[in-house]
Amino acid sequence: MNDPPDSHAHDLELLLHDLWKRNYPTLLERLKTLHDAQSKLADGSLDNQTRKDAEASAHKLAGVLGTFGLPQGSKLASKIEALLAQETEIDTERGRELGEWLDELESVVASKP
Repeated sequence: MNDPPDSHAHDLELLLHDLWKRNYPTLLERLKTLHDAQSKLADGSLDNQTRKDAEASAHKLAGVLGTFGLPQGSKLASKIEALLAQETEIDTERGRELGEWLDELESVVASKP
């Protein structure tokens, strides 16, 4: 006898919740990498390696957050990634946007139990 469809949906929900809990420390580490880059940008010391590390972290967050039901988080991480990927220097206005996007991204991640 087959399980009812609701049972499969519940199993998938439990699996995703477990994956979220196991991956949460990694997500926080990626957010920390973004914060480090933002801090260095603010004090004028953002180096190329820190920028590339932050870009990679944003890329990974953009890819995984949608899977966990946080499409807004994916959009924000993609915006951050695109900003960091630019070859040009990040000016004060764009740095302010980066900070706003990062704050919003943290709120989205924190909103998931």
